[in-house]
Amino acid sequence: MEKVEKIILSENWTLLHKEKGLNIPTEVPGSVFETLIDNEIIEDPFYGLNEHKMSWVYNSEWDYETEFDLEPSFLEHKVILLRFYGLDTVSEVVLNGESLGFTDNMFIRYDFNVKTKIKSKKNKLVVKFKSPTLRARTEKEKEGTNLNTGYNAIPGVPYLRKAQYSFGWDWGPKLPDIGIWQPVELIGYDNLKIDSIYISQTLHYNKNVNDLTEFEELTDIGVMSADLSIKINLESILPTSELNRYSLKVDLKAPDGKIFTSELDINSVSPKVEFTLEYPYLWWTHDLGAPNLYDLSITISKNGTIDSFQQKVGIKEIRLIQNTDEWGESFFFMLNGVPIFAKGANWIPIDSFIPRGKKRGLYHSNLGDAKEANMNMIRVWGGGIYEDDLFYDLCDELGILVWQDFPFACAVYPYNEEFIESFKIEATQNIQRLRNHPSLALWCGNNEIEWLWKWELHNSEITQNDKLNEFKLGYLTVFENILPELINTYDPNHSYWPSSPSNGFVGSSLGTKNSNSPDTGDSHFWDVWHRNKPFRAYRKFYSRFMSEFGYESFPSIKTIEDVCPTDQFDFFSPIMESHQKNSAGNKKILNYMKKRFEIPPEFENQVILSQITQAEAIEYGVEHWRRNRNQNHCMGTLYWQLNDCWPVASWSSLDYYGRWKALHYYAKRFYHPIFPSVKEDKKSVEFWVSNDLQIAKNLQFEWKILKSDGRVVKNGLYELNIRPCSSKKLGIIDVSNLNRINDNLTDFIIFYTLKFTSLEGEREFHGFRLFSAPKKFPLENPNISWELNEYFCEESDENKYELKLSTTHIALYVHIDSNKFDFIASDNFFSLAPGETRVITIKDLGLIYSSEPAYRDVKKEDFSVKSLYDLLENS
Repeated sequence: MEKVEKIILSENWTLLHKEKGLNIPTEVPGSVFETLIDNEIIEDPFYGLNEHKMSWVYNSEWDYETEFDLEPSFLEHKVILLRFYGLDTVSEVVLNGESLGFTDNMFIRYDFNVKTKIKSKKNKLVVKFKSPTLRARTEKEKEGTNLNTGYNAIPGVPYLRKAQYSFGWDWGPKLPDIGIWQPVELIGYDNLKIDSIYISQTLHYNKNVNDLTEFEELTDIGVMSADLSIKINLESILPTSELNRYSLKVDLKAPDGKIFTSELDINSVSPKVEFTLEYPYLWWTHDLGAPNLYDLSITISKNGTIDSFQQKVGIKEIRLIQNTDEWGESFFFMLNGVPIFAKGANWIPIDSFIPRGKKRGLYHSNLGDAKEANMNMIRVWGGGIYEDDLFYDLCDELGILVWQDFPFACAVYPYNEEFIESFKIEATQNIQRLRNHPSLALWCGNNEIEWLWKWELHNSEITQNDKLNEFKLGYLTVFENILPELINTYDPNHSYWPSSPSNGFVGSSLGTKNSNSPDTGDSHFWDVWHRNKPFRAYRKFYSRFMSEFGYESFPSIKTIEDVCPTDQFDFFSPIMESHQKNSAGNKKILNYMKKRFEIPPEFENQVILSQITQAEAIEYGVEHWRRNRNQNHCMGTLYWQLNDCWPVASWSSLDYYGRWKALHYYAKRFYHPIFPSVKEDKKSVEFWVSNDLQIAKNLQFEWKILKSDGRVVKNGLYELNIRPCSSKKLGIIDVSNLNRINDNLTDFIIFYTLKFTSLEGEREFHGFRLFSAPKKFPLENPNISWELNEYFCEESDENKYELKLSTTHIALYVHIDSNKFDFIASDNFFSLAPGETRVITIKDLGLIYSSEPAYRDVKKEDFSVKSLYDLLENS
């Protein structure tokens, strides 16, 4: 029988360092650093200053070895391939003493035909890895150009097709890893096998979605049918005339269990099957509906199954809409006819040692937390990798769209013939791998290369005209010719964008055109943070789509304790500075904090205030851009960044261990589909609501302005119906009279509550806003009282906990924590008005220092509830 057989080679691997005499067991997939840590050959590179002791690891040569036996029947296959799904990075593959070839691209799948080289017993497979840093140095010296990604990085990494961040970034350590980072398998087949598939879709709507003039029409958009064309690409050694001896069966199982089937005889190496689905279950982002998935199963048969393929399929249409308008040109995504406001963050690799991060479950936790914070889009940033299949599978299931950068960032690249040919293979393979995921929204050429072109040339000391022209032509060849052609060939269903930020294709204007105009394309805005501008600078920038902006803070004190001894608990201690990779970053955090807060003496309280400052900065920008979604003026905010690859002070909202910073709790609020906000200044207050849903909503917006002693000086109520996919200014009030009473309104605070009905029942959204820096607001002891209640949840079949809090005076930035447990609260870092009661549920309880079940003994004294008053009490 001709059945395709696959054998995973994941066992009995050893890692060798010949000079040091190391011969230790290792995992595949895995990495050198992961193995050395697990076997206690090195100390944790993340702890203290250990990062700086690790250069011998990445400057060394390492061998991976395994032996395996095969059944004689497997050897009878006409074709036997040895497939490496990912080798990081520079290596030679040797089988039974014979060199199969060399690798130099982390992102390429390598296949070697080993039919004549493999045997039944004692096959010895060796992968000999060279040092990536030495290869980068060699290439740099050979070419004579100091290509690099900036002051934080080991020079030369642009010469390698390897994750650029691993050589160091302004949030990441210099720990370039080495190893077999993806699976290895043997594939045996005879005449044909499935190579890849491509699914094209055409949706038929009940109205012309390109010509909607009324908001109300969005509610009535429906898809009457969907035409699916499934092209199956076969790998075959047969002449075409013999293919008809094989049959093809395609099953498509709907979410309701209904199965659509098509069967045919194969008559080409690219057979095609078509389905028309009436009233299909659509794939939506989780905020707009259910991310429905169909089960696709493809089988090739001839007297039994020869090969099979399974994949989840989402019925959806995603389009990048760029229309000329009064500001310039729109830039937004339309999903199934609905214009969506993209709410999310930028994604970096989950760990400095990527295979370890996957084993630790960081894909599940980080993406699950992104959904919980109401994010509907993640941008896979260009300094990392094409992500693991698991990442896209999870985004498909969770209803999160993916903006996919190709792995280029912040540098000039060599663009020679060898480099370009390798990249063509890399891009083709990964386009084919990812194109059928319903979560995929956009292909983007690179991160910031177009925008920073002049700086990058200067940074690499490229000044000669012939070199300038050579690198410019190379850039345009790759990002404005090759990549759009590859996308058009292999994935015409998705749009391509040349760079981020960009205003579109630049051609010969590269380096002279403003690539970050707020009127066209996407924007990166770094005046807040890098240029030390105040938060209010966000309100002066009207972007079409904010794909990067950010602000730093420290991770949880629990995370800091894991990498830093207590005697180094100071922003400017050597260890804390080593865990800050942005130049003068800790000083910048402190300077911004000082503008808003009195600085408490306790290090832990300083850390908390750094997080609150970060959260308020990003909130200030997001609420401004969400208010400007009407007429598609601004249609997306993706802050920098969601996650960390190690414990560090950074722009992330989730630290390396997945602990929520204040920003992540704020994001859960400011990314809610229905979001109230206020726009305050010294003379007036505007009240706004944004509605990103496809339906109109009846809302009640209640507000009040209090003096610091708790007295209400103004209040009001708006009852309204807000149209779908819109923002609405509810009203404006004059506060100039209050400003005369108290200069700059430092003694006043706005509390507001939005009430509405959802599928979950009655909902309330609470918010607050000070008119000035919190340090100018007179604080009284809020006298927070609280109790911990336990109840049994039948749905999850476990005990749940809730905290019921109330206060007699204004309580700012109330935050719940525990020295015993990690947990996620339903809300945190919120403020309470006098007499207000709030119930907060606690979930995902986990003991910090033990793997024992957390629910055995949960007591009130295990938790703390503090406010700004408590943080500053001793300052």
